Amino acid sequence: MKSFHRILSVLAMIAALGVATTSYSAEESNWTPGKKLGRGFIGLMFGWLELPAQMYDTSVKDGPGMAVTVGFAKGLGKVCARYIASTVEFLTFPVPMNDYKPLLAEEYPWGAFATEGTITVPAPTSSATSAPAAPRR
Repeated sequence: MKSFHRILSVLAMIAALGVATTSYSAEESNWTPGKKLGRGFIGLMFGWLELPAQMYDTSVKDGPGMAVTVGFAKGLGKVCARYIASTVEFLTFPVPMNDYKPLLAEEYPWGAFATEGTITVPAPTSSATSAPAAPRR
């Protein structure tokens, strides 16, 4: 039981280090080894978020039927890519590969959820689906 608490405390310290060293601004001059370490750790812990993010994105763009099939498949692929990239970033954080910039286009797994302007309400396709306007008096 003591070893479990030690492992848990080490993981908590690594998580705190990752969050503390990770700046959420996208300034290009702000890429550091600490940010790379934090990005890798966060990607390893939350890489599974790529699956619901891709399903959500596909649902918004193509509808819920496509989200269950195509979105799920895209999400599985992105999860694999996220875990591979995060492992590389976590293990090689002191090495200035690509000037400490992220390996993936989305810096963090929740990047697909944070995009603005992706939700649109489709216009009715026929006049039969919309109710006629009430006359003004």
